[in-house]
Amino acid sequence: MKARGQPIATHRVRRTSVRAIVARAVLLALIVIGVPSDGHLGTARLARIAHQAVSGKRFDLVSWEIQAIGQKVRDGVQKPGSDLSPDAQRELVVAYMDGINRLNALTREIEAAAAGVERTGAARGVAELQAELDDLRVLQADRRPAVEWIIERQVSTVLEELGFSTAGMVVPPVSFQFTESPNYLIVSPRDRIRVERGIHLDPTLSIEEMEEIEAEVSVRSDRSTIIEGTGGFSSYPTMVLEYGVLRWGIDTVAHEWAHLYLFPRPLGWNYDASGDMRTINETVASMFGEEVSRLVMERYYPDLLSPAPWPRPLSKQEDWLSPARVETSFEFGAFMRETRLEVDRLLAAGQIEAAEAYMEARRGLLVERGYSIRKLNQAYFAFHGSYAVGTSATDPIGGKLRALRLRTDTLATFMQIVARFDAPADLDAVLG
Repeated sequence: MKARGQPIATHRVRRTSVRAIVARAVLLALIVIGVPSDGHLGTARLARIAHQAVSGKRFDLVSWEIQAIGQKVRDGVQKPGSDLSPDAQRELVVAYMDGINRLNALTREIEAAAAGVERTGAARGVAELQAELDDLRVLQADRRPAVEWIIERQVSTVLEELGFSTAGMVVPPVSFQFTESPNYLIVSPRDRIRVERGIHLDPTLSIEEMEEIEAEVSVRSDRSTIIEGTGGFSSYPTMVLEYGVLRWGIDTVAHEWAHLYLFPRPLGWNYDASGDMRTINETVASMFGEEVSRLVMERYYPDLLSPAPWPRPLSKQEDWLSPARVETSFEFGAFMRETRLEVDRLLAAGQIEAAEAYMEARRGLLVERGYSIRKLNQAYFAFHGSYAVGTSATDPIGGKLRALRLRTDTLATFMQIVARFDAPADLDAVLG
């Protein structure tokens, strides 16, 4: 009995040992997963650091969608502005844009008066300025639904004429709302320029809050970070930043509509597949916005037609550009292109610190010329480099897409071709 039972006892001991080892391994895994630690490597660690830094400050898309959809349902029934003549509609849109500029000017005056800064001309007190600001806000709120409805109809008419309609309808219907669009946290590696992570944030964040978030993520992850405002957001209805340049507003409406058009197609599906696919998406949308906005302006606002401003007004918390101090002969695009090429060269050589020092020196030169750029780093170029258009673009994708557009007879044909791309190689194949 004992002889036959001995192996059984030994077997039990071995099974217990294996179970203990497995139990310890599982317990260790649970501790590693469950306990926050900066010792983890990879994307999960970066995601956790970023989410901890922005806790309670993310953009609430659900609440925004509820109010926006409610307004658009009402507008679809009431059709505000539809009873106005074409000339009256035009005057209302122009007056609304003028109102945006006046709101911004009053806000700056109030800040200056409150700080005791003297300005030229008749001085007015904070209370008087605030009263005018409050009255103008009420007027603008009354105008806004009609202005949105008018611009939606104007853009839709042009899209129909360009061939973007199905059974007499533009799909998806053009729908947007002037609003404060979200801020965007961009995270890039320091040794190369790439959007590694992005998170949409509350549009009302102060500069101090943004810099705290940037610093926390940067220090804990050894990444380059920046928070930028956005000119629009591809929700539905789409968000468009209130900026007092009509051409830019219409460009943004069309740009965001292009993203919605591409969304159910291969190019849109693969937006986040790689940095190049993101660049193709954004560049296509930018080209589309520029072309459509020019046609809308030519048709409805020919006297106001002028080149769309670049760069986009991506920051609402600061005066990105000070027109009074900008050198008119200075070529911003060429300057930024030169900067980006040198940064790419330094990073490719492994000279990270030298590249960062160079970017900061170049930012200082821009500030001297009136451009209030808060940070110029890898994250800045990772974000703005997604739009491979303009003279500052260094990515060859922009040139390839422009070459393809020149080879297509219509904008609709161009969009049908690029919408089928599911990899960057498809662009080269089509050109070849």
